[in-house]
Amino acid sequence: MHTLRQQLVLTTAVVFSIATLVILLAARWIVVDAMAQETARAGERSASLLSASLGPMLAVSDLASIEELAQTLVQRGDFSYIQISDSRGVTLASVGLAQGSDAQGFVRDLHMGSRNYGQASFGIARTGERQAAAQVQWQLLALCLGTLLLAAASQVMVARLLTQRLSALHAGADRMAAGESDVQIEASGSNELALLAGAFNQMSKALSERFKAQQAAELSLQEANEALELRVTQRTEHLEQALTRLRYTQDELVEAQKLASLGALVAGISHELNTPIGNAVTAASSLQSLMQDTALLVQQQQVSRRGLSDALNNGEQMAALVLRATQRAAELISSFKRVAVDDSSQYRRKFDLCEVLEDLVLSFGPSLKRSQTRVELRVPAGIELDSYPGPLDQVLGNLIQNAERHAFNGRLGGVIQISASQADGRLDLQVRDDGHGMTAELQSRIFEPFFTTRLGQGGSGLGLSIVRNLVSGLLGGQISVRSEPGQGCCFSINIPLVAPLKAQG
Repeated sequence: MHTLRQQLVLTTAVVFSIATLVILLAARWIVVDAMAQETARAGERSASLLSASLGPMLAVSDLASIEELAQTLVQRGDFSYIQISDSRGVTLASVGLAQGSDAQGFVRDLHMGSRNYGQASFGIARTGERQAAAQVQWQLLALCLGTLLLAAASQVMVARLLTQRLSALHAGADRMAAGESDVQIEASGSNELALLAGAFNQMSKALSERFKAQQAAELSLQEANEALELRVTQRTEHLEQALTRLRYTQDELVEAQKLASLGALVAGISHELNTPIGNAVTAASSLQSLMQDTALLVQQQQVSRRGLSDALNNGEQMAALVLRATQRAAELISSFKRVAVDDSSQYRRKFDLCEVLEDLVLSFGPSLKRSQTRVELRVPAGIELDSYPGPLDQVLGNLIQNAERHAFNGRLGGVIQISASQADGRLDLQVRDDGHGMTAELQSRIFEPFFTTRLGQGGSGLGLSIVRNLVSGLLGGQISVRSEPGQGCCFSINIPLVAPLKAQG
């Protein structure tokens, strides 16, 4: 709302209105109080006169004169009512009504000398008080209104003088805001507004000088910025190229890590297949030789019933040995095939967690045998996931290899325990080992890329970094680690049973 001029006028009107109201109320109270005191004094005078005039009449019991005097006093307006009683309280005369009257009442004894002849009750009308109070109030109101009008007119003139200087300051500020330099306004006089105008002129002149100096500095700064931007652009291009090469190198290292894990798996499976296949070849060769010898005896008709029975029993045992050996090899090959296919792809499918983990542990059998490491699966059957078995295999495989290489650090007979539970649509996997454990400093850096405690000893530092990226990215979960030196290590993986859709593709 309001301009400064309007605010000044409005403030003056409000202040004078409040002052007028206070003055009127105070004046009315003063007039009413003064009139009440005057009425009280009039009552005392009237009581004295009544004692002087009624005393002799009461002394001789002149009832007619008493009644006539009372009528005269009321009709003449000296009293609004009067009641006269003798010393025994018997009413001798009563004129006018006390009830309903706004007169001020008095009760006084009637004396003549020192003797009491009776009592007079009378009322003096207060109409004059109200009239006097109203008259004073209207006179004061007229005086206050005149003063208010005069003050408002004076305030308007003062406000106009003030706002003229302020308007000039405002216009000068607008000109400076519009870009005009060295703005000067009227600064004559010696009051505060004139001093303010002078200060404004000095400020405008100083700003103008600074603006000119700033323009010169900005020109040189612009040239420096252009040169700097050119250098930053060149450096940025170089950094982007270096970052691209670094990402490409990191991807190659990740793939190399995956291929190295798969290569180790192939070597282990090949070594593991040697035993059942060798047994099958040996048993098959023995069975072939037995069948040839038996067939020769049959042709020569030199075979006995007992010899034929022994040959059949031996052949059956050899065939059973071949069957067991080939079944074992088939199980290893089937497990390796599933794990290899999952590890080399990121296709999403539904799978039973227990079956995938059993195949994974079976495929790690050869390397676990060499280190005498035992993997305990505490995974209930029936936990079904709609996710990515390959990345999950890679995560758990990296954790198993990490435990073999770092947690046990060459120690034989280590134990790795894998447990799982599901709740609220999420899977909680725990991978524990009874190894050497880790310090808090190692735990804070364990997931960093290229961080390893076996630098130069075959460690790439990518295993756990890959684990964290797969868990938090493709599998849509979180991974954390808890460990203390000498107390083993526990990796906690929490992923949804149904992988996020954004991870598809």
